[in-house]
Amino acid sequence: MDSDERSENGFGFALPDDPRQRDRLAELGSIAGGLVHELKNPLGAIALNVELLLDAYAKGDPQPERSKARLQRIQAGTNHLQDIVQSFLSFARPGRPDVDKVDISQLLHHIVDEQRDLLNADRISIAIRVAPDLAAVPGDSGQLRSIFLNIILNARDALRDDPRPIDRQIIIAARNRRHGIRVVIANNGPALNSTAAAHLFDPFFSAKDGGTGLGLAIVARLVELHRGRVTASSNPDQGVSFTIELPTTLGPAQHRTELPAPDAGIHPDAS
Repeated sequence: MDSDERSENGFGFALPDDPRQRDRLAELGSIAGGLVHELKNPLGAIALNVELLLDAYAKGDPQPERSKARLQRIQAGTNHLQDIVQSFLSFARPGRPDVDKVDISQLLHHIVDEQRDLLNADRISIAIRVAPDLAAVPGDSGQLRSIFLNIILNARDALRDDPRPIDRQIIIAARNRRHGIRVVIANNGPALNSTAAAHLFDPFFSAKDGGTGLGLAIVARLVELHRGRVTASSNPDQGVSFTIELPTTLGPAQHRTELPAPDAGIHPDAS
């Protein structure tokens, strides 16, 4: 190795020649930096409250309510750390899809039914419009559920934090397209600014306080594992919409029951 290679990276080893490996190393460095940044805040809060508790007990602090509040802050911090770690594992090691024939219409309706009461509590209405002949998709039902649920929860957070006096809405539409299906999940919350639009699916990017910044990154990773595509669009008048396109060569997941033709096996009693 010559001195130029050593001086380039500062560690005395050559960087890989393959541009893809260089890009991968750069991505890993960015992700590691983001993870450290996300962990620092809750760890700092936990350390501070532990220090205050130890100091209070050393002085015989007679204020149990203050100690209780500090313990609750420690608990909140550890819960946040668990969320970050679990989200990171879901992003970094999503696992290979356990492929089966998935009824996307049924899956979407189940998610909406599960979330409806929580959305109603935040005064958010949700509507779903699915083509009756929507094709089934080869995929992992759990991972596909994570894709749609993460986007719906992201929409809920955006609408819940919107100070405007609007009729808060989430609309889901799904239909067939050539060689696949298209699912659109739209909300009428605030439009994305240019920074958010450019980094929406980046790991550890979050426009909201307390978010891990991994929800939409997980969405992008899982869609990629299913050989699909996810995009987002936004404008001030219509809010934000996410479009998920998934390939499939399967037929309709739910075949419509055909009514019998007149006189086809049904005859009135002659008597």
